[in-house]
Amino acid sequence: MPATAPPGVDLSRVPVVDGHAHPLRADPLDITPEAFADLFTEARPGTMGAHVPHTGYHRRTLGALARWLGVEPTVPEVLAARRARGPEGGRALVAGSGVAAALIDTGYPPGAMDLQAMGRWLDLPLHEVFRTETCAEALLSRPLGYQGYLAAYREALHGAAARAVAFKSIVAYRSGLAVEPPRGEAAARAHGAMAERVAGGGSPRLTDKALLDALFQVTLEVARETGRPLQLHTGFGDPDLDLRLANPLHLRPIVEDERWRSVPIVLLHLAYPYVREAAYLAAVWPQVHLDLSLAIPILGAGVIPSLVDALSQAPASKLLYGSDVGALPELFALTADWGRAALGEALGWLVERDGLAASAALAAGRQVLHDNAVALYGLERLGGATPGAGA
Repeated sequence: MPATAPPGVDLSRVPVVDGHAHPLRADPLDITPEAFADLFTEARPGTMGAHVPHTGYHRRTLGALARWLGVEPTVPEVLAARRARGPEGGRALVAGSGVAAALIDTGYPPGAMDLQAMGRWLDLPLHEVFRTETCAEALLSRPLGYQGYLAAYREALHGAAARAVAFKSIVAYRSGLAVEPPRGEAAARAHGAMAERVAGGGSPRLTDKALLDALFQVTLEVARETGRPLQLHTGFGDPDLDLRLANPLHLRPIVEDERWRSVPIVLLHLAYPYVREAAYLAAVWPQVHLDLSLAIPILGAGVIPSLVDALSQAPASKLLYGSDVGALPELFALTADWGRAALGEALGWLVERDGLAASAALAAGRQVLHDNAVALYGLERLGGATPGAGA
């Protein structure tokens, strides 16, 4: 029998708000084959070059770029053709992809393009997501004392809230998501040791759990005071991460705490492989939302079963499209196309087997791809995107 296309919901005309992404390279056209390979793995730079070409993410991207550029699917030919087209090439691909706006974590990577230049490069409304640990580390060089340090951190977050639509924490990377109530003396000692290390020319990287827990509570307080959602890294990432500590179930004491009930918490990266755990949290606690970034480009079609899991348990009003891409403009466009296709197929699965009406599936797709982000981050008032746009 001839092969048939899988059932799906056509989301191709629905505009996308990319709810979690990163900046472009300082020069997106100047990239070596080695640096290009590093974009498609969470491994440490330069360690997986022999294996990355055999991953689905690299293969899909290289093939899509080669077709778009009209060249053979080899890294040298694709990179040369990109350079020949110049900035207009990537900009045109993004324009045709239906990406309506993007939220950018400006705290990583260092040395990347700034937000204003990136907006001009992509010709796209961009909104800042403020990375809290980057801010806390930058303050360690100031001679403040522990209480002064916390006050300066609080002031910096309030200042950031005037321009940023959300905060982001990577506490999962540093000490894990099992955040505990602040232990003042231990945190003060850790701050003193860190300040001394930085004064001596050492690294400002925060790793002490007591200090990170204290900073996380201040972050929650400012998020509550300013009405800003808090994005949290959950699930998989690079080798610095202890994946066991990135399970979002560790957050139960936080989401159960009455003090933080009004703080929207966005679990990033589909919390993969803790998809069902994250969907459960989003289904039970009203302030918890689930972002789909990183999982979509890395897993490709393999993300569909996880999307079915998430849609089967969590309300569609709690799921948000995101890419987690950066570096190259084309990745924003390709991931948006892949995300629409994967989400459409997952919704089609539910139409076929779960009694979901086709009209309801289309409405759910619109919510996930666009409307939920507009509502959660207040983008309508900022002019970044409008509810109900598109199909």
